Amino acid sequence: MLWRRLLPAEQGFVLQHFGAQQGGWLAQQVRLGLRRVGDTRRALCLNGGWLSFPRACYGGASLQAPLRLDHAAVAGLFAHELLHQLQRSQGLPVTRQAVALHARQLLPGWLGGRDPYAYRAGHSARERLRQFWQAQVEQQAQMWQDHVQALVAGRPDPAWAGVARAVQAGRLRRR
Repeated sequence: MLWRRLLPAEQGFVLQHFGAQQGGWLAQQVRLGLRRVGDTRRALCLNGGWLSFPRACYGGASLQAPLRLDHAAVAGLFAHELLHQLQRSQGLPVTRQAVALHARQLLPGWLGGRDPYAYRAGHSARERLRQFWQAQVEQQAQMWQDHVQALVAGRPDPAWAGVARAVQAGRLRRR
């Protein structure tokens, strides 16, 4: 088996963190696979709802097993890649923007090189939501990953409340 639909536990996770509307859509669209090509230690999100994860992210290291969503790092990574699918559904050029951001990361700092995932977390829910709406695709996904990872680790931060409501409403950009 190269790809599979989400298992019930994974569907529940998606609905819990993305809400009924966005989560319901994602749970139906997304397919999971094992990362077999390139850097197999990293997750990858492809057009069309195909998410590929390293073997270690699956229970028993098998694609037939559910993702290890009780592990905060795996849960955060899953949330990150799911957000990229949501971004794509809204017409954001995820692949093109990510390739440019990662290529730019290779440049020295004085030529504009920087970590595409880095962001400065605001202290209030309003400040974080504003930052989220202004962020590029990798920063948004990293912010969402950090939020979900903290929840799964039992360290919720109320400053993420505005971002959580926006994601669940499908509002990835300010209207």
